[in-house]
Amino acid sequence: MRPRSKYAGTFRDGSQGVPVIGKVLRGSNVCGLLHYLYGPGRANEHTDPHLVAGFGDPAELEPERRPSGSHDLRRLAGLLAQPLAALAGPGYDKPVWHCAVRAAPGDRTLSDTEWAYTATEIMHHTGLAPRGDEAGVRWVAVRHASDHIHIVATLARQDGTRPRTWNDFYRVREASRAAEEKLGLHTTPPADRTAPRRPSRAERSRPSGAAGMSRPGARCAGMSAGRRPEQGPNTSSLISWRLPGSWSVSGTARSTPAR
Repeated sequence: MRPRSKYAGTFRDGSQGVPVIGKVLRGSNVCGLLHYLYGPGRANEHTDPHLVAGFGDPAELEPERRPSGSHDLRRLAGLLAQPLAALAGPGYDKPVWHCAVRAAPGDRTLSDTEWAYTATEIMHHTGLAPRGDEAGVRWVAVRHASDHIHIVATLARQDGTRPRTWNDFYRVREASRAAEEKLGLHTTPPADRTAPRRPSRAERSRPSGAAGMSRPGARCAGMSAGRRPEQGPNTSSLISWRLPGSWSVSGTARSTPAR
């Protein structure tokens, strides 16, 4: 049996068993993430992994195949990691940004060109790689299934500065809604920034007396640290979800175990 990849799986809500959206995952190993995305997956579900968009021409960035048929990811991983050398240091130990976006089950199958448009919209709306900004972060969008893509970016602008990632979840949602309208997919309301945060599994497991206890300013502190309110199921036609394992939610001190 092949060992479970630390990049495999999705965050799931324990009460409803559906992917939980709204968490931007951060990691430290861009090469490991690329190996997972270009690999066979947990059950050989990855088919024809290839780039659909990126900071350069996808055809030029596409990893070459070895005689064995596997992809040589060293050049692509090196290109993505190169800008990080100038920003390495304390507080910058998870500089890899990963966003996966999938179409709703009822939507049609998008072409590579349409997924490229969606990925470009997301990178533009988040401010990580705005259109026309040659100094934006380096990023690629990998497609290894018919219904979703994975965007991998390194959080270092090519002018030697750090990009801002505050509110990136909401901006991903805004870009998804723009793509839904442009591509004729099911459209959904924007994210509600005032909605209360759904209790975590640890909070739900506390005794009833403790579960209702709150700390003054806790919600404000949590949002200041970069936490995003979780959204319910089916809140977007283009849904973003993230991979667990060694990757942690931005702004939180603990990682979520794979399930």
